[in-house]
Amino acid sequence: MAEFLSDEWIRALGAAARAAYAARDADAEVLVVEPVVRDVPGRGEIRYRVTCDTTVRDVTGPSPHDAPADVRLETDYPTAAALARGEVNAQHALADGRLTVSGDVARLAGHASAIAKLGDLFAALRATTSFPAPADRAAEPRS
Repeated sequence: MAEFLSDEWIRALGAAARAAYAARDADAEVLVVEPVVRDVPGRGEIRYRVTCDTTVRDVTGPSPHDAPADVRLETDYPTAAALARGEVNAQHALADGRLTVSGDVARLAGHASAIAKLGDLFAALRATTSFPAPADRAAEPRS
């Protein structure tokens, strides 16, 4: 079972994307989205990259050679886990201020149907994903 946001989980999400959407539209505009998740238990901040055209094409871990992403989605671990488990949708998290978007938001809007398919990929992995409990901030020592 892959732990949510682990390298293994990111590779599995990428494999699911590549398997589900094998047909490519060579003329479609590509969008790169970088989710950033803060306060991941035992690991701090995790980033990964989602490449879309008319659908989600690939999901990979970051590389030092990557060009900047077109769009960045930032959230905390509890919200990211709720999104991945299907307990909340991105629109509600955005409206509640639990998800922030930066970068070329107009291009993101143009790829909304592709980004919506990310939820299908999360659903495909749910049965084989473990979700560590978030760190208890009250139990952490104060400096």
